[in-house]
Amino acid sequence: MVERKQSGADVPGRARVVVVGGGYAGVVAALRIAGKAARRRVPVSVALVNPSPLFVERIRLHELAAGRAPRRIELARLLGARGVELVVGRARRIDAAAREVEVEVADEEAAATGAAAAAGANGAAAAANATARTRRLGYDALVYAPGSAAAQEIVPGGGEHALSVSDAASARALRERLRAARPGAKVAVVGGGLTAIEAAAEIAEAFPALRVALATRGRVGEGLSERGRAYVARALRELGVTTLERVRATRVDAQGLRLAPEHGGAPGDDVADRLAASGRLDADIVVLATGFRPAALAGGSGLATVAGGRLAVDRWLRAPAHPEIWGAGDAAAALDGDGAPLRMGCATALPQAAYAADSVVAALAGDAPPPPFRFAFAVQCMSLGRRRGLIQRVDPSDRPIERVLTGRAGAWVKELVCRYTIAVLRFEQLRPHRRGAPAQAPRPQRALGADGGERLPHGAAT
Repeated sequence: MVERKQSGADVPGRARVVVVGGGYAGVVAALRIAGKAARRRVPVSVALVNPSPLFVERIRLHELAAGRAPRRIELARLLGARGVELVVGRARRIDAAAREVEVEVADEEAAATGAAAAAGANGAAAAANATARTRRLGYDALVYAPGSAAAQEIVPGGGEHALSVSDAASARALRERLRAARPGAKVAVVGGGLTAIEAAAEIAEAFPALRVALATRGRVGEGLSERGRAYVARALRELGVTTLERVRATRVDAQGLRLAPEHGGAPGDDVADRLAASGRLDADIVVLATGFRPAALAGGSGLATVAGGRLAVDRWLRAPAHPEIWGAGDAAAALDGDGAPLRMGCATALPQAAYAADSVVAALAGDAPPPPFRFAFAVQCMSLGRRRGLIQRVDPSDRPIERVLTGRAGAWVKELVCRYTIAVLRFEQLRPHRRGAPAQAPRPQRALGADGGERLPHGAAT
């Protein structure tokens, strides 16, 4: 069944905005567009498309896997304060020529069942059993922010035999496996970046009876300073985590990992000797944290992509051939000062979303675009369980410098950062706007491709 429908707020004379993705970038963009349009008296209807009715604090999923109860944040309540319609469904295709998004949604009864079960382990199954129909959402402006997923396919067998902390369902599945594991069971975490380190530390602290190992093809914390790496190594030792560096996972199977020495590995050490003898790391549970892949929606819709499938955008975060489409977050290839795509993460997604939202409203109001998007890094944050943390200072290009904050102080700052991300959403939700002013008609749609610009407040995009 195919429906051609915009949001319930679709009214003649209102510009139609669709936001694809209900993560950090998508929610900020939707709330900010609705709020700023109201303040500027630009009549718009905004719809946000997301597969789940709940907002997921992705930067806390390693905590969920270790048994910490998550906050329940309902997207409908979060967005409803700004009049944004939530469309619970999966965006299957963007028809850029027709300016429509094809969304696979469940019928109302099945959707209600899926929403009720979404917080539990059976949420995905309930959603899968729902009767699907296709809904077409027309748009005048679109914000592309569907995010990313775990790249389990990087290691053969990963999809069948490994778990992850990339989404809520996977984190819950890992939590149940950890709770059911016998004392002395072996857990292997693969990866050497922030996600892998946080997962290994959180699991080791929450489940001290388990034997946790962290295996990476480089050094643990490769992007940290010497002081930062030294602190991480000490913290992992104190938590009982065994680290295997310069080894490559070649396959995941039911018994654990097959490993091979990575080029440049140090021959003669314990790890190399063990690999030479067996080429295996036995494990009852394998967690892959080797990287993320962007949502495939852009490439599958015929939009230009770069960097492994991220939407190609210019310095104004617009798709070059489709100026009515803005990209933000993990699935868009926003560029740093050197012309390389910014790394994925909440820290880069939130400023992109704010910039894209301001740009959308400016375009719909007939203003010229703002100055190009700019971003400067300041810190990298990492939790190492509940009592340890690392705050690593970096230069504007994300290169580490020898200034760190560690221990309980580091854990406290990391917790503040996590709370700040939700505070940003609440601010956009509750930010006051003028009411009672007469609405003006939106400017002609050609404004979406116009040159020149409304200037953002200084520092708004940094």
